[in-house]
Amino acid sequence: MNKKEFELFLKRQEVERRTSTQKILDSIHPRKVIVSGPGTGKTFTFKEVLKTKSGDCLALTFINNLARKLEEELGDLAKVCTFHSFCKEMLHKIPKEDLSNQFILFPYLEDIIKSDMRIMFNEKRNFSRSFHKMDLSVNSIEFFIHRSSYYDAVSFDDSVYRVMEYFKYNPEQIPRYEQVVVDEYQDFNKLEVEFLDILAEKNPMLIVGDDDQALYGMLKSASAEYIREKFNDPDYEHFCLPFCSRCPAVITQAIEDILVKAKQKGKLNNRINKIYKCYLPDKWRDSQQYPKIAYVQCSTQSKKTPYIARFIEKEIDKLTPDEIRGANAKGDYTVLIAGSGHYLKQVQTYFKNTEKYNLFLRKDSGHTESFKIIDGYKILLKNGEDSNLGWRILLEFDKIKNTKDLLKKTNNDSSLLLTNLLDSAYVKKHKAIMVILRNLINDETIVSEQQEIIENVIKAPIGKIKEELKMYDVEKDNDFGEINEDDISIVFSTYVGCKGLSAGYVFIVGLDEGNLPKKNNAPTELEIRKFIVCLTRTIKKCYLVSIGNFSGRWLKQSIFINWISPKRIDFINVNKAYFDKKG
Repeated sequence: MNKKEFELFLKRQEVERRTSTQKILDSIHPRKVIVSGPGTGKTFTFKEVLKTKSGDCLALTFINNLARKLEEELGDLAKVCTFHSFCKEMLHKIPKEDLSNQFILFPYLEDIIKSDMRIMFNEKRNFSRSFHKMDLSVNSIEFFIHRSSYYDAVSFDDSVYRVMEYFKYNPEQIPRYEQVVVDEYQDFNKLEVEFLDILAEKNPMLIVGDDDQALYGMLKSASAEYIREKFNDPDYEHFCLPFCSRCPAVITQAIEDILVKAKQKGKLNNRINKIYKCYLPDKWRDSQQYPKIAYVQCSTQSKKTPYIARFIEKEIDKLTPDEIRGANAKGDYTVLIAGSGHYLKQVQTYFKNTEKYNLFLRKDSGHTESFKIIDGYKILLKNGEDSNLGWRILLEFDKIKNTKDLLKKTNNDSSLLLTNLLDSAYVKKHKAIMVILRNLINDETIVSEQQEIIENVIKAPIGKIKEELKMYDVEKDNDFGEINEDDISIVFSTYVGCKGLSAGYVFIVGLDEGNLPKKNNAPTELEIRKFIVCLTRTIKKCYLVSIGNFSGRWLKQSIFINWISPKRIDFINVNKAYFDKKG
């Protein structure tokens, strides 16, 4: 292709992309669905659609980090929030007979109610699954609502359910917007999809999703089938955004290779067929500078021989100031290291010890640590010393003998306060601890005996207790750190957790059988999608890393490496001799 032909090719891409966006803007259909791969301009499209509106608009997405980014891009064009924060806000507004106006959203409420069910009736229940799948065949949802009302608290799931049920029977109360846009639709489960369907009864909807990025089936019973159903629904007009402005050409070409191989293996047969091409007017320079994916075969990895981390460090140290600024200007981080926990732990430890870079840890969406006894004290201090939930959390850790009888009494009569049923000496002991904690919150001095008491009860050093008390709200948020354009930032993430991120340089570690995928001869569709999502985080260059021997265990290379054409790959052997070389 000569220069003139190439310029015409670039011009055709510009026209094609502009045309695909304009079709969406010109549509007067009240219900639209867009299938949009990573980096194809969905936020730009949202912005252009919302610019045409003069009334109130709403933008919903899946997780806090995505909502934050969307809010920055859309500005005042729409109210932006996560799906769950929207439902919590609605729950405050609608009439409630079984919750006070001071109810709290407690992320670990399901753990408490699971324990209630186990203690009272010796039964195990997966309440989240019942909500996610709208399974009304057993009384799980009914029991959960009853207990959450007693605790004057909601979880993410039952807040959605409560609001949906209210709107179902009071459709005139459904909020009205000139436009509702919904991002990451493939991440929603049946409960959330049914809620959105109710919202669509009174509002024009623009839904965007990508079945190739559906990763939350195990975590929250989300399904790629929901975006596929919407794409084929005659009540919705469907569109595609075909051009990727994030990844260099080698990445979009590698995705094509993977999809071909997946189809040959009988996988992804139900996926929506869509074009996914590199938008060369934006990515020509990167595509020329980084024409191949690096496949790195590390001979070994252990705490004593941290070859993965040493290799990554060596590659990072090669980056020029311009490359660092270029990565930071376009991405969330300079470097993304994605892998399973056992790989990430060793690599992260190595980089912590270097003290050279800004390091961040990205947890999976939906990941929650177990609640702690201090959560109970925080609730009692913030919401009042009669809080049933606060005392229930303390009971979970104290395990007093008559807990079963106490819980059954409250289950039969929800007007009973736990604090009135508990032994007076027990209540007095914990109120004394609350006095000490309140003094800490107010930065008042406590004596060594008081410090010893709370450290023994909370099982944490005083510094950690003070830190926990500063995070006074039990509704926690996981956010990005602020990055200086000249600094190197590294984020560590699981394969699922990296969704929604972008980085200049991406290292996908642990591409071995038993890890990704579990079985080379039978990779799952979820594992294929994880691989695709990790690859498409790349702005500049991607590295695929496998290990010959991990902490004394011999491994086989992931079959996914073979799914990418060899002409797109640079092969690098990393062993002792590699590091012995100068330079």
